Amino acid sequence: MHKVIKPFRYNGSIKINSSKSIYQRCLALSCFSNSDFIIVGDSNNDDVKTAKEICKKIGLDLKKSKNNLIVSGEVLANIQRLNVNTCESGLSLRVFGVLLTSFFENVTLNRNGSAINRKFDFSSLKDLGVTFYEKESSIILNGKLNAGTVNINKLDSSQILTGLLITLPFLNDNSIIKCKDLVSKPYIDITLSLLDDLGIQIKNNNYKKFLIEGNQELKRNKVIVEGDWSSAAFHLVGAAISGSITINGLNLKSLQGDKEILNVLEKCGAELKIKNNSVTVIKKELKSFSFDATQTPDLFPPLVVLASCCDGISKIIGVDRLINKESNRGLTLKEEFSKLGIKISLDSECLRIEGKSRIKGAIVDSHNDHRLAMALSIMASVSEHAITIKNSHAVAKSYSKFYDDLNLISDLNLS
Repeated sequence: MHKVIKPFRYNGSIKINSSKSIYQRCLALSCFSNSDFIIVGDSNNDDVKTAKEICKKIGLDLKKSKNNLIVSGEVLANIQRLNVNTCESGLSLRVFGVLLTSFFENVTLNRNGSAINRKFDFSSLKDLGVTFYEKESSIILNGKLNAGTVNINKLDSSQILTGLLITLPFLNDNSIIKCKDLVSKPYIDITLSLLDDLGIQIKNNNYKKFLIEGNQELKRNKVIVEGDWSSAAFHLVGAAISGSITINGLNLKSLQGDKEILNVLEKCGAELKIKNNSVTVIKKELKSFSFDATQTPDLFPPLVVLASCCDGISKIIGVDRLINKESNRGLTLKEEFSKLGIKISLDSECLRIEGKSRIKGAIVDSHNDHRLAMALSIMASVSEHAITIKNSHAVAKSYSKFYDDLNLISDLNLS
């Protein structure tokens, strides 16, 4: 599937969708609830759908009521060998992969699409009684997860740590997680904050050691999921380079790391108006910037868009975090944005983007990377000619209403 996006300008307002990351964490925690678990929010992207299907597969009942999702029932205990489809969701694969081993001794995680070529490592679980191996497009986990001491290093995804933080409090003994050179700390902060809100206590010793008491229970069973800063970042940047937008539904005290986009926009010279739970961005002359995205790698695509319209050469640090995304994102950003006439250099540490280039229309490819598809789409707001995006359907992974919202703030009439 492809979309042809004609030149347009940002002008209008939208309410952003609920955070995909938080919603998936809520679905994982619902597996441990002793009563109906209520999730309030609007998030119906492919990754959330995958997490919902896993919950159904293990025996939970999901009912939609207005803007609420009510999760009820108990995890089935009589499944000998559990086989679930994690599709292309890295978070569902890792978090539910850990979680499911606390209920089942044999778990098969099936992958498809871009996830087949991505690296997923569960070797740290060996400390807790679980081994894994890969077979074609599947990952097989053997053994029941035990409480104990486990070591996590820089090579482990923070999503494995999130899976452990969500699961270990409900096991029958105390646990310790030791971490070395942890990255993506904002995502761990989201997990810890959500657990705390639900009454689960975890002692965090400067992200180097987490002390977890076992036999805990959820003390609350309702979560209101805040707006998604990762999704909002694309539109905030789009307005900064071409017009104006007001985005409603954002928590300005959010722990989501991608809220950092506000600091970058302010640093570049964009006009920001912040009020209650809304953010307005208005285009101004923009200057180049330097930003370390090591802790917020999902900001790379919108930041490349922003840098392409700034005066001077901008630098984004942390490209080593992009290798194991839906695409090798550093390489694909350089390849596809170069087709639009943007000069980008890439080394082992950073991307350098020369701004104020003449943006021409082109046929580009998302490489089935949702964030690349969105970044290329908003480049049409400063392009001289239409941009055709191959595999534009990839946006559904995290932001299924992306093109609907783009219609609301433009005259594109995309279908």
